Amino acid sequence: MEKPSNPFGINYYLGPDYFCDREIETNLLLSNIAQQKHTTFFALRRLGKSALIHHVFHLLKKKRNQQCIYIDIYATQNLKDLTNQLANSIFSLFPEKKGIGKSFWDFISLFRPVLSIDELSGTPELSLDIAQPKQLEKTIPQLLQFLDKQKIKTVIALDEFQQILSYPEKNVEALLRTIMQQLKNTTFIFCGSNQAMMHEIFNSAKRPFYASCSSLHLEQIDRILYHDFIKKTFLNYRIKIQDDTIDYILDFTDGYTYYTQRLCHDVVELKTKQVNETHVNQVILSIYYEMKGIFFQYRNLLTPTQWKLLNAIAMEGNVSKPYASQFIQKYNLGSSAIVKRSLESLLDKEMIYKNGLAVEMHYAVYDKFLMRWLQRN
Repeated sequence: MEKPSNPFGINYYLGPDYFCDREIETNLLLSNIAQQKHTTFFALRRLGKSALIHHVFHLLKKKRNQQCIYIDIYATQNLKDLTNQLANSIFSLFPEKKGIGKSFWDFISLFRPVLSIDELSGTPELSLDIAQPKQLEKTIPQLLQFLDKQKIKTVIALDEFQQILSYPEKNVEALLRTIMQQLKNTTFIFCGSNQAMMHEIFNSAKRPFYASCSSLHLEQIDRILYHDFIKKTFLNYRIKIQDDTIDYILDFTDGYTYYTQRLCHDVVELKTKQVNETHVNQVILSIYYEMKGIFFQYRNLLTPTQWKLLNAIAMEGNVSKPYASQFIQKYNLGSSAIVKRSLESLLDKEMIYKNGLAVEMHYAVYDKFLMRWLQRN
């Protein structure tokens, strides 16, 4: 593999040499896949769950007769969107109209496929013209059965899986669970970033997916390991970085993968041979300048009470007792009823997240750059 110009990937996977740790999680996923055990795992956004999946897929693709499909369903609105994403992913595996590709094209011709070119990537995109709800319900099972009958071991990762709870169709869980039980060569990874919703789907005895998957919970990368990785990666690019500067980066980002990678990526782009806190602060100010418009747009989307509560949570870092009189009085938030309404709205807008369940629960700002910007201002 050609050495990348920047070793800190942000929204893409560069390869195992540029991937930090996750050995336990990687081995668990590989073991589950080898045993054809389905896996569900929860991770807050920007913690690196997509990168972990692509890392596992990279290792799997070294094996013969193994296919991998990654589908992010966050933007899907209904069962038809999900169906088209799956059809397009299978088409991407076998684009040529010969062999399995020809068989797949013959199969989907029943659904009046429409082939177009994505304007941004220039790659072909497939969509199926399905109007009848009953036929739509049958299409995903038919697509998965087609794939399974090819006798090729396949792993399908559905990212942001909690999105199915917002679909107008209320039988998607049962539909997927039923077909999942019938497949012999297909293993699923269900990922999500909303802990409460993922818990409801997979841990509620009343729901179809109950007790159907092995579970995995993704946390921040071990700080010592991440520190060593950052130092080694900089040195491999002949850039010296002080230990206290790495600690400064990890403190600033709270160890969240995306924000850590973004800071390190932009520091590398400075093209300096020795990095200190001054360089990191230069990058931070540049990021603030770049995102200032977005941050002010957030403010316009929120009511004054919601914005005040967001600021209060940012100042604290995380809040375990948002209704406590001490917290409310400290930031002049009004009444507990006002805090409750604002908290629910911020959660709904995904400006903050609720991490943990029951006793260990706490609230924090989702965007760590926004959090630091609020603390600064």
